[in-house]
This record gives sequence, structure tokens and C-alpha cells, in this order.
Amino acid sequence: MGWGMKNIVITLFGSSIMEGRIGVDNPNDRWYNILQRLLSEAYPDSCFPIINSAVGGESTREIMRRFDQDILPYNPDICLFMVGGNNHDCVNPDRILVKGELQNLMQDFAARLPAKSKVVGLVINPVVDEWHFASTHPAYKEYLAAFNGSLDKSLEPDREIARAFFTKQSWPCLDLHALMADEPRKYVLPQDGIHLNQVGQQFFAQESFRVIKKML
Repeated sequence: MGWGMKNIVITLFGSSIMEGRIGVDNPNDRWYNILQRLLSEAYPDSCFPIINSAVGGESTREIMRRFDQDILPYNPDICLFMVGGNNHDCVNPDRILVKGELQNLMQDFAARLPAKSKVVGLVINPVVDEWHFASTHPAYKEYLAAFNGSLDKSLEPDREIARAFFTKQSWPCLDLHALMADEPRKYVLPQDGIHLNQVGQQFFAQESFRVIKKML
């Protein structure tokens, strides 16, 4: 056997769900650390450095402003990319994406990726409306009225845009919403209704491993 480990660099790009800090007390239980262990055990002759370039609270516009400094320098072999869940922040209206902006941002992401980089497109998980602050926040009242008061339903247009774009690019899609929709309370923190609890993070890691394994 030849010496030297093969390095497969993985970058994470998105906001707080991808960042993974909220929802578990022990950092070892964060989804990407679990993912790294699963990959290392399955492929013991390879190393899987994971660069966490996700930042909680950001819209897709804010995410893409960091692309040149937080993705390109790492020349990733695989990039896991999730459209932000903060594109309609009614508390901070200046952050809200205008019609067509999300598609343009995603196209920019695809166009500027290194040629070697493979992408896993991720669709944001369900929101448990009654647990999320937006359900009762006055700033969201008018916006959510068009979605029967549901923040989860308000995210569906962006989910659909993401699904369609990932399909167009022929990228594998990990649709957390579809996978968790039957039992969202099993995976989501009751404290805020959106971030993944320990069960959710474990599930996220296992599903990410399933998709990435097919790419290796």
C-alpha cells in the first residue's frame, strides 16, 4: 500500500442550520462532525477536512457576499449548499430578497464554483409554526397572512426555487423538508421551531453521508 492519505475537502455554505451550533450541547454531536466520522470510518484511507463556511442568521444575499473568501480559497471537492432561511426577514426589511434575486444568486454560485467542485443542494427543513417567534411577531403578520399565518408555508416558494435549480444543474438534492415533513417535532427544537435537535442533527448527518457516499 502506498503512503499518503487522499484529502477530500468539503465546504458547508448556508446559514444556521448548516452552521450546526444550535441544537446540541456537545460539539461532537453537531451534524457535520458526525458526518466526518461516518466518512472516515467508511473510507479509512482518506481524510475529510470539513470547512464550515456557514453563518447563522444570514440571507442568501449575505451568504453570497462571502463566497470569494469563504469558498473559493478552499477549492472544495464537495460543497454542501443550502438556500438561506432568512430571505424574508420582516424585522429587518432591507434584507428581504426581491423577486428573481434568489435565482440570480444561485446562478452566480453555480457559475463561480471551481470546475472540480461537486455540489449537494440542500432544502431547508420544516418549521414548527407554533414554536417559532414569527407566528406571533407583529412584523410578520401581514407577510404571513398570504400563507395562512404559516412561516413554514412561506418558505415553500424558496424551497421550490431551490429544488428546480438543483434539478437543472443535475446536482443531487437532499430535501430535508420532504424527509422530515411527517414528523417535524421529532427533529426540531421546541425552543425555536426551526433549528435541528440532536435527533435532527444525527439524521441530517446520516442523510448527508448517504448522498455523499454515492458521489465518491
